[in-house]
Amino acid sequence: MNNKPMALTSAEIKEIASIEDIQQMWGAENADDMASILLDSAYAVKFHFISGGPGYVGDLYVLFGDAPGEPVRLIRVKGKLQFFD
Repeated sequence: MNNKPMALTSAEIKEIASIEDIQQMWGAENADDMASILLDSAYAVKFHFISGGPGYVGDLYVLFGDAPGEPVRLIRVKGKLQFFD
């Protein structure tokens, strides 16, 4: 089992940057602006996640800005990224 954080691919950065709610959280004007933020100033990693009980198995994305607060977590549900509460 690999529980180490991994860098996001360029395709994953584009996909995350295209989510309007993510853009609003970071004050990005558009997807290109958000992609720049993900590359330059946000902390963004992916884990191959396996829950300890019945639950989620798959990619877990964790995004954290430069201010204290809760990180944004995203998972894939039926191939589409969604917020993980």
